Amino acid sequence: MIFTLDLLQKSLEEKHYRDQWQTTDPAFWKSQVDVLLQLMQNYHQLKRILDFGAGSGTMTRELRQRGFDVTPLEPMLNGYLKDQSYPAKFDTVIAVEVVEHLQNPWEEIREIENVLMPEGIVIFFTLLTNAFIDRPEAGEHFKNWWYKGDPTHVSFFCNQALAKMADMGNYAIDIYQDRVFVLKRAS
Repeated sequence: MIFTLDLLQKSLEEKHYRDQWQTTDPAFWKSQVDVLLQLMQNYHQLKRILDFGAGSGTMTRELRQRGFDVTPLEPMLNGYLKDQSYPAKFDTVIAVEVVEHLQNPWEEIREIENVLMPEGIVIFFTLLTNAFIDRPEAGEHFKNWWYKGDPTHVSFFCNQALAKMADMGNYAIDIYQDRVFVLKRAS
């Protein structure tokens, strides 16, 4: 895992997120929902979904329009997961373009466990560093990687880091095309 402790001030971070919300193309979120629904065929029917890091709520709205029960959680609007009280647990937690923003992803995953049904899954969409991490010139690739250019991206993952995380948490993990990973409790 690659991470930085060079963090933006909270006010600048919030401004950055709100600016992104204004410029995000709704078609992007529709395509993400299409990918999510295709992926879900490998697991279970979506019943109760937590949209973790929901941003402006575009993906939540798209899923609701398609008939799904979705609860948005955006820390800037709703507070943090650890401070929430939900009437029931979720069978699926989705975090689209979120995990790379987390300063302590392990702590957040532990919080997600508290709201997830025992057979539930967590789906993270993020770009992985697999394409270059094992190359001798990995540092140079990372330095020039467009994805790390977002000043709010502070954590980056590769297959080895995800495997270690899965071992530590007793998860099974599935990785799709270096951009999506799914955590589920190991049986």
